[in-house]
Amino acid sequence: MIQRIQTLWLFLTAILAALTFKFPFYVGTWVKDNVQHPQISLLAYNPSILVLIATVIIIVIALISIFLYKNRRQQLLISVLNFIISIVLIYLYYNEIHSHFLTGSGTLALTSIFIFLIPILLILAMRGINRDIKLLKRADRLRD
Repeated sequence: MIQRIQTLWLFLTAILAALTFKFPFYVGTWVKDNVQHPQISLLAYNPSILVLIATVIIIVIALISIFLYKNRRQQLLISVLNFIISIVLIYLYYNEIHSHFLTGSGTLALTSIFIFLIPILLILAMRGINRDIKLLKRADRLRD
């Protein structure tokens, strides 16, 4: 299980998603009821519940997918689902910035790279799973 490279990519995906609870995605002036609150950080749990749920789902699916190494087709399918959720998460962050923060008042934090690395890591994991599937097909042909 740990010898396969996709295990590393999936584990890094879970770690980066978990780090979004600690490190900000965006820092700017938050507007609520026409009152401005300067230097508010957008984290995975603040202010939207949808961002929180999507982040937790990404973490859980990545960790579950690590242990599906015996059923590679299912692991690949779950990784594709996780990739789609990670793209949705990027959209949710974008939506939160435009709906809760004053336009032009803030900037993306350096740690926002974590969110953008998650889909890349999932693509690398899916490539590794595909290589395993192809390798097993070739090995089965040799046995016949």
